[in-house]
Amino acid sequence: MGLIQRLFGGARQPGLAAPPHPAEPADSTTVEVDSPVATRRELVRMLTRDSLRFSGIPDGWIELQVLLELGRGGQTFIHLRLLVKHWDEGLLRYAVAFQRRLRAEIERFEPGAREWLLTITWQYEVDDECPFLFMPDAASWAGANPASGSVAGKAPSAESREEAEMQSDLARLFAVRDANLAEPSGTASSLTSLPELGPTPGRTSGAAHGKPSP
Repeated sequence: MGLIQRLFGGARQPGLAAPPHPAEPADSTTVEVDSPVATRRELVRMLTRDSLRFSGIPDGWIELQVLLELGRGGQTFIHLRLLVKHWDEGLLRYAVAFQRRLRAEIERFEPGAREWLLTITWQYEVDDECPFLFMPDAASWAGANPASGSVAGKAPSAESREEAEMQSDLARLFAVRDANLAEPSGTASSLTSLPELGPTPGRTSGAAHGKPSP
């Protein structure tokens, strides 16, 4: 009963005319106040306002519009449009999270809401405030990391530097081994000494030296 009272302002008293419903240009179809479509429309409005307030989004940042679509079979569908009136990167960053929460709240009251609430769309009207009015160069998206959305070009981590140094040390060791194996047998020359290996983070620094056989 509490939800119905919030939607329609309580039961009507006999003999009193109901106040006229304010005209809203956002609605594309006129519906009767007591119809199921009107109930769903008011439910979407109320839960959207509550979700905005619960999320801490200031008043006036987002304006909501409820659009109605009449289907071929006579069913009326609802589209919710969120007009962003104030630029804030947080709104863009958490738009998906807010949309998920809002849908969950609507479906908690109306489990079959996915059958009539077809879309939730965002429209930005912040040209005077948004600092990003032009698209970046197309090449800037080429190295984007799908997991984090970051663009390639970051400095290598300590682990990657250590791995690179280890690979370099191994390559030098193999080069010395190949040089020793290539010398003719019975020569008096000593084996080539192993190179000095530079210190690598996480490993004990030092040099390895080979000694000739007697």
